[in-house]
Amino acid sequence: MGFFTFKKNDIRYGVVVDIGSGSVVVSIIASDIEKPYPEIIWSKREYSPLRKSFSPTDAAKSVMTSLMNALMSLDGEGRKRLQEVAKGQTLDYLQVTVAAPWSYTVTKTISYKQEETFEVTKTLLEELLRTASKKVEEEMLENEKVQDLGLSIVAKTTLQVIANGYPITVTGKQKANTLKVIQASSVAQEYLLDAIDDARDKILPGTELSQYSFMLPYFLVIQEIVPPGTDYCLVDLTYEATEIGIVREGILTYCTHTPYGAFTLAREIADAISVPLEEAYGYLTNEELSEFMNTLSETKKEAVENIFLNYQIHLSELFKETGDELAIPKRIYVHGNLQTEPFFNAQVQAAAKMATKMPHATYNVTGELLTKNFPTEVTQSLKEANQDTALLISAQFFHTREYRERFEQL
Repeated sequence: MGFFTFKKNDIRYGVVVDIGSGSVVVSIIASDIEKPYPEIIWSKREYSPLRKSFSPTDAAKSVMTSLMNALMSLDGEGRKRLQEVAKGQTLDYLQVTVAAPWSYTVTKTISYKQEETFEVTKTLLEELLRTASKKVEEEMLENEKVQDLGLSIVAKTTLQVIANGYPITVTGKQKANTLKVIQASSVAQEYLLDAIDDARDKILPGTELSQYSFMLPYFLVIQEIVPPGTDYCLVDLTYEATEIGIVREGILTYCTHTPYGAFTLAREIADAISVPLEEAYGYLTNEELSEFMNTLSETKKEAVENIFLNYQIHLSELFKETGDELAIPKRIYVHGNLQTEPFFNAQVQAAAKMATKMPHATYNVTGELLTKNFPTEVTQSLKEANQDTALLISAQFFHTREYRERFEQL
């Protein structure tokens, strides 16, 4: 879909690929530097088949098939749509984000201390960053699970430099006794990376490739919404996994996930009330979920309520994994599609309270982005066209050029 008349000023056209736990979405994005929001010209989501059982091996094969199918659609109907909206334009960029369980986000903090005051130079900073990278690589080599999965670092970025306890921008003129650098690395499975390289050579030759674990673009985009220095938790709900990121004082410090997602929940509901998986998943997007529950027999209603409770218990255990001694932050951002975010918001809120015994403020990310960046008429068009709103994080990341400049692609 196209909403705007394009000018040939500084507009970038690119392909954004989001590889999730149970689906792949491929989009063509136009980024006009003069606008606060990206233009979604075309998008296509390919779902992995809904199966009654789930295994990582089967899921990996299904996601690979979804990726290939989505890219073939891009080469056909996607390019056709581009020429209808912006005739003569070419696709020059390929941005790929990979979600859990196919990716990991690893943060490392390296500290340097001297009794005598020293100058914070770029050379010193580079040395500390090399140490951080080396530690990540060593841990990957020592971790048998990582070796079995075949993981590689695809990108890294410096999240913050702290001198004498205060964040700084290194100019070579600062003096300090203590220095701390925080680096984040995106790690993804090699077979997916190989597939992306192969597809790029065949379908998008010459494009500039950038690759990330989804949690880092998610963090950077949300950072523009929350107050500076805030503690919060990021939740990414995909079809076969739920990933969380813990942010302390405005810095992403820890990430983890569980192989339990929206389709997992749908399988359990389908089994409990004897309906097809697709129908069970549809209930999670139903605004009148409570009315639907009232149509069930008492036995089935109780079974579904127990499934929701078990899901909350599962999430509450995940929320106890914060990477430190502190509880999950009170502010939580929930990312999914516009249709499912309300349901999962309620589940996350209940699970967080279960984990901490305290109430939490939960926010729907897609709604927040639409409110912040998009004019009312565009938001309305997205809703009426049933546009895949879960891609807004990656689209906004592509649009905000300084984000890309902060990463080193490996």
